[in-house]
Amino acid sequence: MRRTGAGGQLALVTAVQILAISCWFSVSAVIGDLRAEWHIDAGQASWLTGAVQLGFAAGAVASALARLTDRVAPRLLIAASALLTALTTVAPVVLDLGYGPTLALRAATGVALAGVYPPGMRVVTSWYRARRGTAVATVVAALTLGTASPRLALDLPLPGWRALLSCAAGAAALAGLLALGCRLGPYVPPARPPRRDAVWALLRDRRQRLATLGYLGHMWELYAMWTWLPSLTARCARNGSPLDVLLTPSRGAFLVIGASGVVGCLAAGWAADRWGRARVAMACLACSGLCCLLTPLLPDAPEPVVVAVLVLWGVTIIGDSPMYSALVGDFASARTVGTALTTQMALGYAVSAASIWVLPLVSGVVGWRWAFLLLGVGPLVGVPALYRVPAAPGPVAAVPAPARPGDDA
Repeated sequence: MRRTGAGGQLALVTAVQILAISCWFSVSAVIGDLRAEWHIDAGQASWLTGAVQLGFAAGAVASALARLTDRVAPRLLIAASALLTALTTVAPVVLDLGYGPTLALRAATGVALAGVYPPGMRVVTSWYRARRGTAVATVVAALTLGTASPRLALDLPLPGWRALLSCAAGAAALAGLLALGCRLGPYVPPARPPRRDAVWALLRDRRQRLATLGYLGHMWELYAMWTWLPSLTARCARNGSPLDVLLTPSRGAFLVIGASGVVGCLAAGWAADRWGRARVAMACLACSGLCCLLTPLLPDAPEPVVVAVLVLWGVTIIGDSPMYSALVGDFASARTVGTALTTQMALGYAVSAASIWVLPLVSGVVGWRWAFLLLGVGPLVGVPALYRVPAAPGPVAAVPAPARPGDDA
C-alpha cells in the first residue's frame, strides 16, 4: 500500500474508526426488534449496550497490562481487532443465537474495539505535534459518526435486524483491511511498563482527581443519552410537522449524535486551543447538563425548540470528551501517565455501563419524559470539579493524546 504522510494517516485512521465503531451501537439500533423477538425487558436490553462498555474497559486494561501496542505493530493490532469486531457482530446472525450468547458476544465486541480506538488514536498522535488537538478532535468526531451510523441505516430498505448487523460487520471487516495501511509517525512516545502507584497517584493528586471526576460525570451522561435518545425523540415528534422527519428514531439520533457530535468535537477542539481545556470542558458539561434539565419540557415544546435543544445537546455532550484525558496527561508524571489514562478510561466506561442500565429502570417508574433528568447528575458532579482544576502547564498542542493507554503500558 502506498505510504502516506500525516494527513493521509489521519484520513485513514478516521475511516477505520467510522467503519469499525459502527458495530458498537449496531445492536442498540435494532433493540426494539430484538426485544420483540427474544421477549426481553428494558433492563435486559440495556445490557446489550452496557456489555460493550464493560468489554471495552476490560480490553483497554488487558491491552495495557500485556503491552500489546508496544509488542504488536499498530496496523496489525487494529486490523486483527477490527476483524474480531466483525466476527463477534455477525455471529448472532450466522449462528442464530439468542439473548444470552449475544450478550457475551457484545462484551467480546467491546474487548475487540479496545484494539481499534486507542491504538488508532496513538497512530494519529504520533504524526502530530503542533496540531495534535485538532487531530485528536477529528478522531473523536469519527467515533461519533461511527456510533450514529447504525441509526441512519435504519432508513435503508434492509430486511430486519440481521441485515443491519451484517452490514455493520461488513464495515468492520473493511476497516480491518484499511488498517493495514496504518503506521506510526515521528512523534512516538517512549514505552513504559504499567505502574501500580499511578492508580494511587490519580486518586491522591488533587488535579488528576478533579479532572477524572469531571470525566466520570461526562461518561455518566454521554453513552446513556446516545443509547436511549430515540425514546425521547419518539415522544417529541408531531404528526405532519415539517420538522417531524428530524425527530424519527433514526434521523433524529443521527442528527443529534452524528452530525451535531462532529461539530461539537471540532469546535471544542478549536476553542480548547485558545481558552484552555478545563474551561471549555466545564462549559460543554454545564451546557449539556442544562439540556438534561430541559428534557421534561420537550414533548410539549414547539418542534423548532425541540430540535434546537437536541442539537445543542448533541454538540456539547461530546465536545469535551478529549479534554479529560488530556488534563490528566498534563498533571501526571511521564512515568505514570499511561497507567493513569488507562485507569481513567476503565472507570469512565464502567460508569457509562451503569447509567445505560439504570435509565430504563427509572423510566419504568417515572416515564421517559422525566427519566433523562437522572443524567443531569453527571454534570452536577463534574462541573464543580472542573471549576477547581488549575490551569494546565505548557502549550495545549504538546499534550499527550487522550486515549492512549497502550503508550506506556
